[in-house]
Amino acid sequence: MEVLQEDTVRQLHLKQGRTEIHIARKTYVTQQARDYIKEKRLNLIVDGEPPENREIRPAPEMAAGRFQTESGRTLNGKPEHMTHLHGNVLVPKTHPRIALRGQLDSLEAEILCFQVRVRKAGEERLALWLDEITAFCRGLMRCEVTETALEEWTLLGLKSQELREQSQQPQKYFGIGHLLPDCRLGEWSVELNRLRALSRQVELAAAAAFLRPDGTAERTDLLQGYNRLSSAFYLLMLRLAAEKEGE
Repeated sequence: MEVLQEDTVRQLHLKQGRTEIHIARKTYVTQQARDYIKEKRLNLIVDGEPPENREIRPAPEMAAGRFQTESGRTLNGKPEHMTHLHGNVLVPKTHPRIALRGQLDSLEAEILCFQVRVRKAGEERLALWLDEITAFCRGLMRCEVTETALEEWTLLGLKSQELREQSQQPQKYFGIGHLLPDCRLGEWSVELNRLRALSRQVELAAAAAFLRPDGTAERTDLLQGYNRLSSAFYLLMLRLAAEKEGE
């Protein structure tokens, strides 16, 4: 029987930037490892089993059918044209933050479709990179829905500024210039470019959701996170292109 120790989880998280820890079905996870996973808000995924959504926790008022609008008006029941902003607060489904969630949900769906093909092709490293981006998307969604701060993060082994810098200076970090989308880059890079373009739509939806009429912004922590999504996909394109160049 395999055993997952705290030291292993710590190295995967700190050195490799993992936010999802994958284990086999019969792996024994020590209590110390579980405590670390809980403390760092990591996702423990048993391969072969669908991940549990732990974020669906209805507000107590919902059980009694009591809701309210953003303005504080009480509603007895949930109208079909409205949905949950947070807790028992309902907003129209056209609300900018609901539109943002839809865009992010669509992006995640496209990542998962691509990931299925990547795994079938045996490209496990690329699949794991996509795992990290998926987990990051879910973290953005969680912080927006629960209205909590996005804590300091790493993605693809890089902090926010490092991710931005490497994607903006490919010659310095990869020995190649900036990439123009081209079918000759290969199937995986073309798919990553499609995800990069879709992530731009998510970023625009975030701007619409969090920019105030006077031009200032709220939730700058989330806006930075949404902005880095496109950088992450481009960074993967650069990594693949650099390897191809080296060959």
